[in-house]
Amino acid sequence: MAVHGLAATTTTPTPKAATQTPSAPATRAVHRLLLMKGLTATEAASLTAFMCGLPTTDLRWSLKQVNQLLFLRRMYETGRFENLDGGARRH
Repeated sequence: MAVHGLAATTTTPTPKAATQTPSAPATRAVHRLLLMKGLTATEAASLTAFMCGLPTTDLRWSLKQVNQLLFLRRMYETGRFENLDGGARRH
């Protein structure tokens, strides 16, 4: 079927979570830029965490922690593991 002279194409649907989450910035590049601007490593990591949508109230982040949490968040969003994964084993 043609629409306004264009051939209709089929697209692969994308998962809901992938379309709802804004992409996180390249954390290492952001962290490095903030360090070059004069922030301490802790300040730069906390600001990077904030930019990625992570809570920053009364928390001190390291860049490694930010990247680990973003990785786990992405795994959950793409359905790689569920809420009960990593919980206590059933006997």
